Amino acid sequence: MNKIMLIIALCVSLVLTGCQSSSGVNTKDVDPELTKSNSAQFFSKSAWQSCAVGAGVGGFACLLLGGKPETCIASAVVGCGVMMGANYYLDSKRAEYANEEMRIDAYIQDIQKNTLEVQSVTQTAKGVLDKNLATLKVLNKQIKNSTVDTKQAQNDLTQIDANIAYLKDKLARMKEVEKDWVSLSAKERESGVNVSKLDREIEQLNKQIAGLEKQINLVMQQRSAVRVG
Repeated sequence: MNKIMLIIALCVSLVLTGCQSSSGVNTKDVDPELTKSNSAQFFSKSAWQSCAVGAGVGGFACLLLGGKPETCIASAVVGCGVMMGANYYLDSKRAEYANEEMRIDAYIQDIQKNTLEVQSVTQTAKGVLDKNLATLKVLNKQIKNSTVDTKQAQNDLTQIDANIAYLKDKLARMKEVEKDWVSLSAKERESGVNVSKLDREIEQLNKQIAGLEKQINLVMQQRSAVRVG
């Protein structure tokens, strides 16, 4: 009965969360290399909403069809991973894997997927941000020489600002995912589980996120120095 109540609470929460409206980041002026790349779906609000609604409906369907509690919990979170929230994700994996070693291996598989997604976003972002840095360098030179085309410069800066906002939004979601992994690891450690392998994977995820943040901060610093009237 407790597991069935968990499934119901989980599914309701996922559906309601997924259906919540959110303005998100305006992508109108964002470089298409970011929004149309294969990595655009990673750590996005729309992807999470679709996942949450699909997971909630799937969990309900499983329950109504008489599925086993463990199977329905797994059905409700498949594809969402830790992005559904550390507590729900932890409960689902504990229900799915009673064996601690198998559960840790499942965690590691999921966090490695998150790390690869961060790497993909970072690789795409690097090409765009390097291009933005080159544009800012040219604008700085033009401003000093009083040869800047104000309208074109404002268009360039609008896109650079949009790129920064877009990537900062993704960065914030990445940090939330990392925070959930840290929380999950702490809960498992408190239960006596050896989480050393998981912690090493969390460290790798942190390094990848820090690399992207460094790139974004560099462009933000250069952008703040450019003023066009």
